[in-house]
Amino acid sequence: MKARNAAGMLVLVLGMPALAGCSGEFEIPFFLLGTEETVTGEVCQVTEDSILIRTESPEEDGADADENKTEAEHDPVQEFTGEEQKITLTKDTVVRPGKLEEAEQDESETPEDAQEELSAADILEGDVISASLDQKGRASEILVISQAKSRGAGKLREAEDYDAATEFAVDIVTDGETYGSAGTDENAVHVYGEARAFLKNVEITRTSRDSTGGSPAASYGIGSALLTTNGISYIRDSRISTDAPGGAGIFSYGNALAYAMDTAVATRQDLSGGIHAAGGGTLYAWNLEVETSGASSAAISSGRGGGKIAAEGGIYRTLGTDSPAVYCGADIAIREALLTADASEAARIDGGNALHLYDCELTGNMGDDLYNDSAWNVLVYHGTSGNFEPGKGIFEMKGGSLTAKNGGIFYTTNTESTITLSGVKILYPDVLDFFLKCTGNDHQGGWGKAGANGADCLFTAENQDMEGDILWDDISQLDFYMIKQSTLKGAVLHEKSNADKNQDGYCNLYIEEGSTWIVTGDSALNRLSCSGRIEDDEGKTVTIRGRDGTVYVQGNGKYTVTVLSHEAAANLSGASEMTRWMDHQAELPEEFL
Repeated sequence: MKARNAAGMLVLVLGMPALAGCSGEFEIPFFLLGTEETVTGEVCQVTEDSILIRTESPEEDGADADENKTEAEHDPVQEFTGEEQKITLTKDTVVRPGKLEEAEQDESETPEDAQEELSAADILEGDVISASLDQKGRASEILVISQAKSRGAGKLREAEDYDAATEFAVDIVTDGETYGSAGTDENAVHVYGEARAFLKNVEITRTSRDSTGGSPAASYGIGSALLTTNGISYIRDSRISTDAPGGAGIFSYGNALAYAMDTAVATRQDLSGGIHAAGGGTLYAWNLEVETSGASSAAISSGRGGGKIAAEGGIYRTLGTDSPAVYCGADIAIREALLTADASEAARIDGGNALHLYDCELTGNMGDDLYNDSAWNVLVYHGTSGNFEPGKGIFEMKGGSLTAKNGGIFYTTNTESTITLSGVKILYPDVLDFFLKCTGNDHQGGWGKAGANGADCLFTAENQDMEGDILWDDISQLDFYMIKQSTLKGAVLHEKSNADKNQDGYCNLYIEEGSTWIVTGDSALNRLSCSGRIEDDEGKTVTIRGRDGTVYVQGNGKYTVTVLSHEAAANLSGASEMTRWMDHQAELPEEFL
């Protein structure tokens, strides 16, 4: 691969870790350090008032360190693999194009053609910048040394951008072969061009503790075991293992097609997904056994540029923290699979992407930590890392089971989302925080601007039993439909936010005839449209009262539901509908028959 410009030193005071990272796949902690005036690095994240960068790796100690560098290490184009650092933007921050040397030049020496002024909005994830900072980390000037657009961060990479131990550029059939790679940032097997590669009974290993990992691995498949770019690969009855940072198992990138069947995949290091698609790649899988051990290593995952994954059958398990069973930055559909995250939420959907589950067993076990006010098991959000475009995040699950070992069940924030459940068996933790949380956030990773990062959620439950509270706030909008004999046992709680008073947040609840809301506490919402039943947990009627004091229903139970409006007949026209597995599945290729 081609490396990038690097230079710089760390600045600022020691800060708290945050969960937004440069990996492109998952957010990872960063530290704010130092006392110097200039910092150079690659942009990981851009918000309205700050930029997060990853700096150059620390240099070797000793006076002779530079003399010991290889020619590659002297190359002015390098990966940024050092610490992460936050740069604060102000209204006086000047942004302009520049060169790396300008960070050390006097302003009078700056070439006239570099005086062209940009804006902070012109800075993208993947740009390399050099910032002049004060002691509080505020940028007076930012030089955009190289830009992601001109560098091709959003373009498909070519075959020459990859190093591989074994390359297939023409049609090939192999049976019983062994392929290995121990090189830094090297792929074990690379299928590209017009090649159709059929691999049967093969073993692919990838081992390298010196590999970079990070965004190049998650976004482009650099360092993965089996990488397909623009070609077609078929693998079955095989074994794949990686022990390298960023060492994904099977990676489909660009116009590639990857088919995998009856194959075991094991990855051990951080940022090493099991099966992965990015840049528009497509991957179809049947009966795989996938296990990941590192942090930020989903069993089924997708990176920058999205793509499509459809998996049928199989066992997918993650052992590391921040490693959901499914990380969705693409269109992903899964049927009749076991999906387990031992130390993370079960599923995470980022940006305008969709996860469709059919008759799957999905399990999450997210731990309590310093970065979140709660734990959850399914997250639909927009992480603002620059890897996924904003849009409507979709989670739908039909049949099967959802097991939560800790925290709440569903959390949606800083995005528009549609969540649809149909006949899912839900198993709850001993202490349940909530069933659905539809609110803004003050996450340290920068999931939108606090006070303006609410959720806009359409939630539909059909033939569905549910327990737990529904939480909503002033900057979020929630339409919650209960149809086809669904039941909710819980309260609807309005959480006050820190936003301005003039907000249009709301929660509307629609209950079809035959469905029941069992109220477990005083509740508050906007519109209650009910053709079904509302009672408390003792079977008594519940008082329904308007905010203006109007009593719509005088109950004999202990709880009151306060509403803005009440309708005795439910309008269900806005409910969402499930898609079908046949809309996503692929026919088994003749090579596997």
